[in-house]
Amino acid sequence: MSKFVLSIAASDPSGGAGIEQDLKVFAGHKLFGMSAITGITIQGPGGIQKIIPTPPDDFRRILKIFATELKPDAVKLGALVSSSHLRLARKFLEQTRAPAVLDPVLVSSTGFRLLEKSAFKEIFSLFPLVDLITPNLPEAEMLTDMRHQTRKELTLLIEKLLDRGARAVLLKGGHLPSALMDILWADGRMRIFRKRRLRGKFHGTGCALSSAIASNLARGLDLEKSIAKAEAYIEKAMSLAVEIRGVKYLFPANGAPR
Repeated sequence: MSKFVLSIAASDPSGGAGIEQDLKVFAGHKLFGMSAITGITIQGPGGIQKIIPTPPDDFRRILKIFATELKPDAVKLGALVSSSHLRLARKFLEQTRAPAVLDPVLVSSTGFRLLEKSAFKEIFSLFPLVDLITPNLPEAEMLTDMRHQTRKELTLLIEKLLDRGARAVLLKGGHLPSALMDILWADGRMRIFRKRRLRGKFHGTGCALSSAIASNLARGLDLEKSIAKAEAYIEKAMSLAVEIRGVKYLFPANGAPR
């Protein structure tokens, strides 16, 4: 029987991130992907120019269908756009028992705000409702009002996110200048995922990683195995990326697990 995975995120018409990327990843894992779109971005290789939010009442009606009729086996959350959308997503999470992964997208890599600044603190209310949060280093620093200098301070960032209610944290270290690694803290212990640094400017890796983890959770894997498989999946998808105007777009379907 097919498993169903829901992405709650914004649309990227270029196909490199957001809903479009998530659906490719779900298909790559041979799962049935579904979406609740928080907004439509206008973007290309040069970055995001604008975001048009989905009217909150329409977004509420979409989520109601997933809560009462479609009932996904796992949920991935990405850009939530506004306080209204965030609160509606929180209500949905309170109604579902499906495992959930939150990629707390705050600002794009080019500096475009993907969540109203006034909603930054509200995102903490989602932390206890999801199985994992997957911030990158800049997002973790914004969420904790901390800056890191040492490996020990990376651990402090994670501890502060746990204090904010997170059940497990995967801190993505792609912005580290030295060793490339993601750090998982779950069930009271730490695991480090070391990765190869591939050349080029990549688009959508964070979206793809969180949706790959959600895919593995939908398939019944535990959290640590879900992350380990997702890390390998993303490395393969990055090695097969398509370059468009100097930006590398993942080809996640080619990275699908056998």
